[in-house]
This record gives sequence, C-alpha cells and structure tokens, in this order.
Amino acid sequence: MGSLRTFIKDVRGAKTLAEERSIVTKESARIRTKLKDDHLPQDKRRKNIHKLLYLHILGEKTHFAQVECINLIASDDFRDKRIGYLAAVILLDENQEILTLLTNLLNSDLNHPNRYVVSLALSALGSLTSPELARDLYTDVESILARSTDEFLVKKALQCAAKIVQRDAALLEIFYPYIESILKSHHLSSHGVRLGVAKLCQAAILSRSQYEYDNYPEILQSLVLNIPEFYSLLQDMNATNFNPEYNVNGTCDPFLQVELLYTLRLLFELAPQETERYKDKLNDLLTQIATNSDGTKNSAHAVLYECVRTIFALQLEQSLKVLGVNVLAKFLSGKDNNTKYVALNTLLLVVPQEPHAVQKHRKFVSRCLFDPDVSIRTRAVELTFAILDSSNMKELIGELSSFLKASGEQDKDLIVFVVDHLIELFELHAVGHDNWAIDVMVDLLKVVGQHIALEKVSEIMMMINNLRDLDHKSKLIKQVLQISLGKSDGGVSGDNLGWKLVSVWCIGEYGDILLQNSYFLDTELTGYLTLLNGLYSHNVKIISYILTAALKLSAKIQNPACNEDLRQIIKGHMKDTNLILQAKSSQYSIIFNQPAKQKQDVLGAMPFFERKNKNGNSKSDSKPDTKIQEPNLLLDLLESTPASNGQTKNDSQTLASIFGDQPSNNTANVATEETSHVTIPIPSDAVHAYNSSDMDVSIKVDSVAPSEAKLDLYVKAHAPIKNLQVLAAVSKTQKLVMGTLSNHSIAAGQVSRQELKVTGSGKLKFRIKLVHESPTGTQIEQFDHKLDQSL
Repeated sequence: MGSLRTFIKDVRGAKTLAEERSIVTKESARIRTKLKDDHLPQDKRRKNIHKLLYLHILGEKTHFAQVECINLIASDDFRDKRIGYLAAVILLDENQEILTLLTNLLNSDLNHPNRYVVSLALSALGSLTSPELARDLYTDVESILARSTDEFLVKKALQCAAKIVQRDAALLEIFYPYIESILKSHHLSSHGVRLGVAKLCQAAILSRSQYEYDNYPEILQSLVLNIPEFYSLLQDMNATNFNPEYNVNGTCDPFLQVELLYTLRLLFELAPQETERYKDKLNDLLTQIATNSDGTKNSAHAVLYECVRTIFALQLEQSLKVLGVNVLAKFLSGKDNNTKYVALNTLLLVVPQEPHAVQKHRKFVSRCLFDPDVSIRTRAVELTFAILDSSNMKELIGELSSFLKASGEQDKDLIVFVVDHLIELFELHAVGHDNWAIDVMVDLLKVVGQHIALEKVSEIMMMINNLRDLDHKSKLIKQVLQISLGKSDGGVSGDNLGWKLVSVWCIGEYGDILLQNSYFLDTELTGYLTLLNGLYSHNVKIISYILTAALKLSAKIQNPACNEDLRQIIKGHMKDTNLILQAKSSQYSIIFNQPAKQKQDVLGAMPFFERKNKNGNSKSDSKPDTKIQEPNLLLDLLESTPASNGQTKNDSQTLASIFGDQPSNNTANVATEETSHVTIPIPSDAVHAYNSSDMDVSIKVDSVAPSEAKLDLYVKAHAPIKNLQVLAAVSKTQKLVMGTLSNHSIAAGQVSRQELKVTGSGKLKFRIKLVHESPTGTQIEQFDHKLDQSL
C-alpha cells in the first residue's frame, strides 16, 4: 500500500470511470483488511484513516472505520488523537449510536492537562454534540469557563457552549452569566474570546423559542446591558490605531466585526423596547463603519454587507437606508462576482423600502445583465423588474431586449422568465395596446420565439388584436409576413415556432389586409400554409392554427385554385389520428362548403379580447367598437337550433370553442360594483406593521388556536387610492386563505380591511405586497412583519 499522495495520483490518473472504480474498490478493500490487524503499527493506522477521509470526500462508504476513529481518540499519542477527532467529526454525526462511546473519552480529554488535547475535545464536542451528549458534558465545559485563564481554551469553550445551548436550550441558564463576566474581564480580552462571547450571545437570543422557563426576560435584560461594550469594541476596531495583529487587508478583524454586528441586530430585533435608548448610538456607529471602510477589499465588503443588513432589518433612519443602497451599488461596480451576487440579492430585498434610491443605480444593474456569470444575470433580471415602473419603463425594457438578443441557448429559462414578466408588466401598466409595447414583443418573438411558451405567444396575438392604431397594425402584420415569406431578412431562425404561429394567425385573421393592393398574392399566402402543413404535420398546435387560418382565408380570396388548396389542407386531416384535429377538420369542412355570405358572417374579424386581472374582474385592453351584432349563423350551419338575439353570448362561446386554438379570451362580463365607503375604525389593539407616504398598515389578531389563526389587516390611506390589491405569503409550514377586501378604492383618511386566515404551525410571519393606483401612478409596496403569536 502506497502513501496518500500516491493513492490520489492513481485516482486522478484513471482514464476511464471503470478504472477509477477499480482503484477505489481495491484500496477500500485493502484498508478494511489492514484495520482488522491488531498488530498494525499506529503510523500505518493513521495513514489508512487519511485514505479513508479521501474516500469519504469521493462519496464512498466508510462506516466500517467508525470504531477505528474511537480507538485512535483513546490513544495517548497526540498524533493519534488529532487524526481520530478529525475523522470522527467528518465521518460521524449526532444521530450515530456509536457516538455514546465518545462520552467517557470526551470527559477525560476535557480535563486533560494538555491544552491542545482539551482544544481537540471542545471542537469535537461542539461539532458532534447531541442533546444527550450536551447534558452529560456541559459541566466540563462550564468548569473550563469558570476556572481557566487560558484565552485559547476559553475561546473554544465559549463556542462549544454556544453549540450546546443550541442543542438544549435549558442549559442557557447555566452559561449566560459568563457572557458578561468574560466580556468585562481584562485578562481575557483577546479577539478570539470576544468572538466566542458573540457566538454564545447569538445562541442565547436564537434559543428564545425553545426556552421554556419564565426567567428569560431577566436573561434578555442581561444581554441588552452588554450593548455598550459591543459598541466600544466596534469603535476600537474601526479606529486608526488598531492592533496590526488582526489586520486583514486594511480591516481590523472583519470576522469579529461581522459577528458583533449580527449580535446587535438580533438584540434590537428581539427586544425593540429595551434597546430603544441605544438606537441613536447604533445609527452613528453604522454611519462611521460604512463611511470609513475601504470598499475595494473583500474583508471590508463583509463588514459593509453586515452593516447594510442591519440597517434594513432594523428599519433605521432614511439617510442610513440611502447610504446602505450606495454601499451595495459600489459592490455592483466592482469585479468580484461573489460581491456582485450578494449586492444584487440584497437589493432585491431593499427595493420595496427604498425604490427610488435603488433606481438611481440602475446603470450598474444593467451592466450585470451582460455578465458572463449566469447567476448574476438571473439576479440582475429579477432586480430590473423590481425597480421598473412607469417612469423608467422604456429605458429598462430596452436593456432587457438587448439582453435577450445577446442571450444564448444556455439562458432558455431566463428568456422564458423575462418574456412572461414583460407580458404581465404591460398588462399591469395598461400599455399592452400601445404601439411601442407591441413592437417590443414582436421584436422579442423574432429573436427568441423558439423559447417562448405557446400560451405566451397567444398573449402576444391578443396584444396585436387589441391594437387601436389600425395603420400601425397593418404595417406590423405586413412586416411579419414579409419576414416569414422571405421577402425581407429578419434574422428569424428555422426552429422559431412562436414566430410561425403568429404568421399563420395573421394570415387567417388579417388576410384581407395582406391582400389589399396586391401587397401579397393569394398564392403566396396559400403556399405558405401548405408548406407549414407539410413540415409540421405531427405538431398538433401549429396544425390547429393552420386549419383555422385556412378556413378564414378561404372567405377572403376568390381564386378557385387557392381555395382548392385550402380545402385540401382541411380535408387532409379529416382522418387524422389525433381526435381533436379530426373533429376540427370535419367541422371546418362543413363551414367551408357554405355560401360566401354565410362564411363571411361566421368567419369575421375577432372582437377585442378581455382578460381577467388578479382580482377576477374582466379587463379589456381597449374598448370595442359599438356595432350592431348580426345573428350568429354558426349553429345553423351545424344543424342546431337557430340562434336568437338573446343567445348572442352563448353563440360567441360556441364559436370560441370551435376556434379553440385561438388566443383564449375571458368574455365573462363582471359587473363593476360601486365601492362602498363604509367607515371602518382601526381597533386600538391593532399592531402597526408598515407605513409609507400613501398609507399606514396595521394588523389585528382576532383569534389564535393551536393550528388556526384569524387576522384582520387594516390599510389607512393618506391620499386617495384606487384598485387596491393585497397579496400575502406565509412560511412553508402554513397555509393562507385570503378573505374579502372591504374596499378596493379608499379616500384619504379612510380604511379598508382585509381578512386573513392562517392554518398550520410555526411563528406567524407575513410578507405583504400592496399594489394600488395613487395620484402619481401605479405603486407597489412590500414589507415583512412578524407577530409574537404562534400556531
């Protein structure tokens, strides 16, 4: 058996997977055999454990060496103990039954005279501790904290105590007094000890939900009293005369600074009333750290990032929020990809609180759209949509269009995400019928149509259909067909199915416009449908569109030869193996053979489509022209009961069912109800959750049962609000049912109430999103709120 270095070289030098598997299997078998030898020298045992750790990294089974780890730990040789503890930490976890064999060994090593043996035992106990092991050995850890003056051991013992408290919160009562005593001790003042104090303080705060005793307020108060000491430490580390021993690229001990900032954030979040008197000092301290840190080094980035998280988690002053956004913008302008990703991810959470401050740095976000790293591009796209509003819509959508044109095949999911959100965005801002918006979508369809879902292609058709400017619509349709028929070079790939669907739909729907003034010949349009019918004979979706287009085009042309070609397209699918196409072809054949007048009545232009918004109300992109509807002759053609004027709605639905592959339109007419302005008072026991320039939001818990809670959310308007939408989300262990919203439109000073019902388990936490129209335009506000009650 060779050395570990030789083994690694052999594994890496394997040319095939089978050869590598053979090397690994043989070596694993040799190790297993050797470990059974009682006379094997200790240095050989250590070498075998080294190889086993490498096998563990490769994902191989190493359970047969668990007892050998215990044997090495029991050895008096420090080299054996070191490799034994390392192997135990890597190969074992707190759920292993064999861990009980470690109890006596850890107890012995925690009281060992050699500080390095004690250190190994503390590290292993912190990594492997289970609730049972914590209760058995906490006295040894406490003994070290109480008696030891060795900073090295006290640092390890504090961090081990933090792990023990996480496993068994009842032990917090034993360890929390050491936070204050050690923090104020002059002979234990190293950075490592302070880092351990911060870890123990964090464990004490986070164990609140598990702590079952009544003295927790006393413990919390003792933790709060240490805040001035934490301030002093942070100020000293940010002074110019700091200890160069802890200097990391010009930043004094960034690890300790980050942990202290995190500890302060937890304290201020958990005890807002007790810590209120320290808040002004925290504002000054964070300002000092954020302005004095060197923003070009990664060590400073860690401290700055923790400052920004603290600023927004605690909802500090407006000036600090703007400073935090500026810090994140500097991260975006750097070259480090990790820092960019962190900045983008944080800005996504910051946008609801400071949208205008984030928008000022959108040029840096736009640069990230073209970053080589796909994770950065993804976050940049999400952030672009988050900061997009009516004031910067054209600029940012232009950036997104450029991004899509530059995207490759590896960004398929990202392309679908962008197109889907653009369509929703146009609908939200009511610009889906504008010339610019339609030009954008058609341009994107031309470039990335092969990646767009067919349902979204139907949305683009709906936008074209609802276009008010008839001249622009005519020009756009002709451009589409010029590219499709090869009369102009549009750079459309051959596998762009979305573009072909739109082309076929335009031929059927607007064939009369295309044939005007001989702009296109009827033979060209018919030939294009015939070509696609042959190329995509197995694609149900496009064949369905072709059949409808052929039927509609037949009512617009007079050429007998072309009509015969269209008849053959429809007739060719009357025996199709797909029943949907077969039924459609049979029905279309009946309509095809009717007189021209009847065909024109049935196959007229589609009306303006309506779609349902998120509230379930019908919403039309454009008001349809007021015309007298002619009797629908479709039922007559299919030998059904003649339609009367009172059945117009049913007839139109029947027509829509036959042309089922046209873009779906929700034609249900929902009556618009006048908003009731009943005065709703906000209960005195409601908890204030959020406020902005437009509104105040409060939450009142009506009832909390073991697995169900009922709440009311009150929105008080500072200025008139229209079309209010309340969206909410809860944690994964819970389910939310939204009740009724009393008013969608609120006058200044009035209140609207939203009923909420939560079932499940866990802490009551909400993410609320409010969409409304104010005098300045459409506004989107989002916030998170955590209640004291639990299910």
